[in-house]
Amino acid sequence: MAKKEYYELSMEQEWKDDTHRAYVTIESMGATVRLLKEDDVMEVLDGAFDMHVHAFPDPLIDTGWDQFQVTKMATDAGMGGCNFKAHTFPTASTVPFVNMMVEEYAKNAGKKPARAYGGIVLNYFSGGLNPDSVEMVARLGGKTVWLPSHDSAHHNRIIDDPGTHWIELLDENDKPVPELYKIFEIVAANDMILDPCHASTKQRFVVIEEAKKMGVKRFMITHPNWNVTKMTMDQMIEISRIGAYIGLFAYGDIPNYNNPKCDPNYFMECIKKIGPEHCFLASDLGTLVNVPPVEGMKLFVRILL
Repeated sequence: MAKKEYYELSMEQEWKDDTHRAYVTIESMGATVRLLKEDDVMEVLDGAFDMHVHAFPDPLIDTGWDQFQVTKMATDAGMGGCNFKAHTFPTASTVPFVNMMVEEYAKNAGKKPARAYGGIVLNYFSGGLNPDSVEMVARLGGKTVWLPSHDSAHHNRIIDDPGTHWIELLDENDKPVPELYKIFEIVAANDMILDPCHASTKQRFVVIEEAKKMGVKRFMITHPNWNVTKMTMDQMIEISRIGAYIGLFAYGDIPNYNNPKCDPNYFMECIKKIGPEHCFLASDLGTLVNVPPVEGMKLFVRILL
């Protein structure tokens, strides 16, 4: 009787290569990493801020925890606070109430309260590139102005929805549109953080260079290693040298349910080449199908340790 032949899928080069990557990672860490204790992780997170967190209510994405729950978890972890981002409403208008509840919780628990911070994402939901919206957020004490995310023209070119109603940041001469100059002025006057958000690489460079001329001092770059906003290593190094902090995100840099194809080792290479003084870690979590934001921050720290 002839032997039956079985096709070995695991022998395909794609899976052989990935197996090699996985086992090299596991074995190299096993050979060099000491037994980590939870206290080691929590020591790093003590007083730390998660600069990009999603939470309920935000009907555009699946959020599994509300702003109070996330800030309460940050309090329990001894963190300094969370900076909430919502695609559909200005979080500067909700965090004052979150802080009142968290302060009460922390007082009763004998803990130092983490603080919730907010701002605005300039999608159509919040008025688009509307300086009046930014001014109101500044009056509320908002800390961050994100330029458009899901309504960004670049974002929609990436997902092949090239409609004419999406928000462009630059004019035909590659200069920021007039509304942006008014927004830069408000951001500068209130010492807020400006994040180009889901902008193209060219848009990011132009926006930051022009905003600096208007007196803006603080810049963040949202998930430059994620598909819709990818930058090369050289581009990240260059933009960091003109004053932007490069965001490394649990959502965009560690494989997860929504983003399974990223290289789990690349963000460590980014820190080494860009320089830790030019980088920040954030979760970009809050989605129901992934771990809670604080757990994402813990994972980041464990990997780095």
